[in-house]
Amino acid sequence: MTFGRIAVAVPISIGLALIALGFLLPGDERLIRENLPLETHITALAPGADGTLLAATQAGELWRFDGIGWEQEDAGLDGRLVLALRGEPGEHAIGTATGLVSDLAPPPGNPRVSDVLETTSGLLVATPEGLWVHADDTWHHPLSEVPLYRLAEQRREGRIDLHAGAIGKGVYSASIQTLLSPWDANSRGLPDGVKALCFAVTEGGMLLVGTDRGLYRQATPGETWKALALFPPDRRVLALYRAPPDARGLQRLWIGTDEGLSALDLAETRDSVSVAGPLRSFDALWEPTETGVSWILPAADDALMVSAGAVYRLSAVRYPGWYRFVLAGILLLLVGGWLWLGLNPEAAPDDA
Repeated sequence: MTFGRIAVAVPISIGLALIALGFLLPGDERLIRENLPLETHITALAPGADGTLLAATQAGELWRFDGIGWEQEDAGLDGRLVLALRGEPGEHAIGTATGLVSDLAPPPGNPRVSDVLETTSGLLVATPEGLWVHADDTWHHPLSEVPLYRLAEQRREGRIDLHAGAIGKGVYSASIQTLLSPWDANSRGLPDGVKALCFAVTEGGMLLVGTDRGLYRQATPGETWKALALFPPDRRVLALYRAPPDARGLQRLWIGTDEGLSALDLAETRDSVSVAGPLRSFDALWEPTETGVSWILPAADDALMVSAGAVYRLSAVRYPGWYRFVLAGILLLLVGGWLWLGLNPEAAPDDA
């Protein structure tokens, strides 16, 4: 091969390699906004029928997202601010700032409802004045004068326990058999005056609680809570979602904070849960937000949907600056083509 042909082949080869590299570089995952027709603050997310997503807004409206676009739902809210949404309206009770939306008569005083939980033994309603339970066709008040925020059900080794996260008073718990009796304080190991803001349960039934002072785990009620390693103890946890085990047997724990979205991989044995790998951060939003990630839900296409004032989808995007490799490759191809025409003047187009 002559020197001239080598001079042509080198830029063309490098150019092709750069173009391929630009398209094949591993990308990143970012939170990309799914714009509602109405620009308003999202107050709750919930799974809808047929893999859709339900989003309640500060304007007292309910919208459904099918993966392509949004459609407003008539849920009989009459403009009430939704704070608790577990699923399809009409099939599940809805908690609002001015009471309960359901077929049941509201709890006495029609209090503000921060969360609802349906169990086989009754409907649980969390309020700033404590816990109300609808069972045996009446309302019971097993926990009073405790400002509750979130509710959770834990199933472990055939046992069902129920938990209530309180603002400034940690966690309260009861078995499903003692649901209507006074609930027990269950905060040993948690910081004094902690705010319990969200729950998740692992595949093996370990309970996780997100607080305004970090993330903690507990196997059964009454045991000492232990901080989950690698997670900053000074970070406020607003939302948790635990994904099913992957092919490695690890469970991805998605964590919503004031700073954004994070994730930890958990390895679980019969008696404990440990962190496997570093804390991953997906904090970058396409636009600034004054609110943290407050809800995390899976979508039907295995994507992750979160709310941080608006609704976002965690999506794969190309490596930043990938187009620079492509442009450089095209430039080198042009240089190689120009050199080739210089070596083969007969290949140039005739002027005549």
